[in-house]
Amino acid sequence: MRAYWERDEDISDREVLASIASSAGFDGARLLEVADANPARDELAALTAGAVARGVFGAPTFFVGDEMFWGKDRLDFVERWLKRPE
Repeated sequence: MRAYWERDEDISDREVLASIASSAGFDGARLLEVADANPARDELAALTAGAVARGVFGAPTFFVGDEMFWGKDRLDFVERWLKRPE
């Protein structure tokens, strides 16, 4: 996330993705290979459908229970929601 949100790296570039994964201690080339395989694509499709069903309309979106927060700039709202008295 830092590569995209903080360093403005082009995460649509496969070489950039592999480099990010490798710098985090993963085998970047293997990770991309697995991500391109049908099981990963099928899981992504299912997760996307579930997100749409919950009303997600953009990224990043965060849920605390059923409460939805959209946008990086809303993380302080998430924190306040988590700290609220029950």
